[in-house]
Amino acid sequence: MPKKSLKEKNRQTSKTKSSKKGLRFPWKKRGFGKGDIAGRVFEGERGFSDPFGYKKEDAYLFVGQKKVVSVFDVLIQYGSNSPAPIGWLLQLIPKEEISSGRVIFVQRQKGMEKEKEMSVIEKDIETNIVTMDSSGDGRSAKQRAQNASRIQDMALSGQLSGEGDTIIDSDIRLVIKAKTAQKVEETIVALKKNYKHHDVKGIVLVRRTGIQLKEMNNLFSEVTADAWHASDMNSVAAGRLFLPSSGFSDPQGTYVGTDVSALLSNNPAIIDFKGINNAIIFMGGVSAFGSIGGKEGGGLFLNGGSAVAHVISEANYLSGKRIHHIMLSEFGYRAPDSLHFDMSKEAINPLEVFGTPETVSRDATANFNKATTMMLLLGNTVNEQRYAELEVELKSVLINWFISTANNSGMYTRDPEHEPNRAKRILATANHTNYPTPFDFLPALQTNVARRAKEGERARGLADYLYTSMKTTFSEYPNIFHKTTTLPDVFRATDRNIYYDMSKLLDSKNVAGAVFLNVLAYVTNRALEGEQIVIHGLDHIDIPVKHLLAYKERMDKKKIGLITVFERSENAVNPSTFSSFTDRMSRQDAVVLGGITEKELQYINESWRQPLPNQIAQYLLQGNNGLLYFYRKKDRMGALINTHLIL
Repeated sequence: MPKKSLKEKNRQTSKTKSSKKGLRFPWKKRGFGKGDIAGRVFEGERGFSDPFGYKKEDAYLFVGQKKVVSVFDVLIQYGSNSPAPIGWLLQLIPKEEISSGRVIFVQRQKGMEKEKEMSVIEKDIETNIVTMDSSGDGRSAKQRAQNASRIQDMALSGQLSGEGDTIIDSDIRLVIKAKTAQKVEETIVALKKNYKHHDVKGIVLVRRTGIQLKEMNNLFSEVTADAWHASDMNSVAAGRLFLPSSGFSDPQGTYVGTDVSALLSNNPAIIDFKGINNAIIFMGGVSAFGSIGGKEGGGLFLNGGSAVAHVISEANYLSGKRIHHIMLSEFGYRAPDSLHFDMSKEAINPLEVFGTPETVSRDATANFNKATTMMLLLGNTVNEQRYAELEVELKSVLINWFISTANNSGMYTRDPEHEPNRAKRILATANHTNYPTPFDFLPALQTNVARRAKEGERARGLADYLYTSMKTTFSEYPNIFHKTTTLPDVFRATDRNIYYDMSKLLDSKNVAGAVFLNVLAYVTNRALEGEQIVIHGLDHIDIPVKHLLAYKERMDKKKIGLITVFERSENAVNPSTFSSFTDRMSRQDAVVLGGITEKELQYINESWRQPLPNQIAQYLLQGNNGLLYFYRKKDRMGALINTHLIL
């Protein structure tokens, strides 16, 4: 072998020393995060995949000293994989080992904005169908066949949209990591050979030239939505997933069971209920499966809608908001940091007006209506016409008594706008013993008999009947009509779950209904802005929904959330009949459905402004215990879940 010249030796030695020096301590000479490798100057801060930083080039991202990354857009040519079975995208994963680099696929999906979706469905699809249909002449048979297929797909999209399906934008990114840029290119070649060998068709890899760093930064946060990428109906997009599942898999959330429709067996459903302020839970007579304190053991919950409500409302509890549970159905579980009131022993004076000086006129009117309804609910039953006459008479006497006689000199005014100081005397204070009860109102009803006798026998008979029935009612239910308020005026910061338990009063629907009205008036005043009310088993009572609307208005003004649980099936009180109080299903943050009948399916579809997917409806019509449909509005997604709730 010929000897090397001295000049060559010096050049080699100098190069080696320079390389070693640059590799060992690049930050000492140039500052932290900068080095020199093969003529490339590294930049950036420590923490982006490597302490040495990174260097951007059009086609590559050089990370540290021994890693090169390149990002590609994966496009699927139209019609190349149609029809294909669910999960067909698994073909993208190479079936043979590629040694030159690592291959990572990232799939993103996101619901299209509502306004854009409406534009696509109502304008773009129709325009494209007409354009393709009229441009068939002069084209090849292959092109005409492709156009026909596209027209069929677009027509199907319009049909699915009419059935309540939504549009999903989706894309796929391929990230290749290797030791050198050459190895990246070798990996691409190997991947294409793999596809060709296994007859994987229609896959186009487009390098994200010039935006490699941006692609890496936004890898898990952005979805490309343009003409080159897939926009599918939700039901179709589910089949374009690597591991398809119709269920929830939120990164932070609550385990509620397993997804019935998932291809993976026992695929867990994890739902983040944060931000769910308003929800309807309609159990339809079925039970939910669950356990307390862990996944071990478990069984079917009696009144399982209460279990679902606890799981949902806990997200608000954990975020620092107080939850008020109005318990009309029997459910023994109590959340942590709770305060419990047995309403068969506690009392709220029906005449006390809970409100504010700013809203006293509206609060007083609502309370006159509520107190009148409570008295008549527990009085003797009469026909509808007779009830209307008694209601007018009773309310008139009550208002006059409050204005002129209550507490000796009266507590209200006929002109609250111009006499605000007198008007606010009707508001409840901390001194509950000084507030008159319905029992104190009896003398006014007796005086009304003598006054009305001057107007004829029929008027006297009505007034006499009213006095007699109220006297009997007030004596029969002293806890309701002859006790001062025993519930607190304020709650401690540690009282985070307040339970107003009326389950012991359910022997009489009328008694439970009257007490519920009283509790609702109290709670909507005591609840602070942003808190949440959960009504467990609203369908255990039957009261005129019109008397609830004033309290719903108060809740809306204070931004108080409402979760309503309907336990029973084929009941007169349901999400349809009480929609003016609970609001329509289409306006809920979340909906949970159990067993349903054909009639219930009809009003659910109407209230929701969209039909339930047929497969879901068929499951729910069977009324299987433990099986519930969870729907969350913010991402317009739902899943049929075999429940296992953990309390």
